Amino acid sequence: MARILALNPPYNGMSAIVNVLGRVGPGEANNPDDVRVVQRLLQMCARGKAFAGSIGVPQVTGHFDAATGFWIYQTQSAFKRQVVDGVVSPAHGTHYAPGGGIWTIVLFNDFAKANCPQDYAAFLAQSTT
Repeated sequence: MARILALNPPYNGMSAIVNVLGRVGPGEANNPDDVRVVQRLLQMCARGKAFAGSIGVPQVTGHFDAATGFWIYQTQSAFKRQVVDGVVSPAHGTHYAPGGGIWTIVLFNDFAKANCPQDYAAFLAQSTT
């Protein structure tokens, strides 16, 4: 099962991202491997950020929980043209509509890469094997 999605054209210098294979969120199948991908990216996104302490960063358990759901919803609601449904869907490119929103999983990859470039590079490399 490939989790890597090649981005063409690249997005913010990323030519590939770690993707989910199924939807992650309330009422979804929440495959443990997909939930772990989201939780790992969220940990990298939040590392060193003061706001993460007041809410809590999800642990990488593979179980969808309130902290994971909060950060999905919070990220979606912070961006214009973003569908705010609390769900991380598999990306099929950078945007899900012409001139529209960016897939949430693409945003999580972008934030993780910006915040923890070495950890993100290792996570990306591990996900390709």
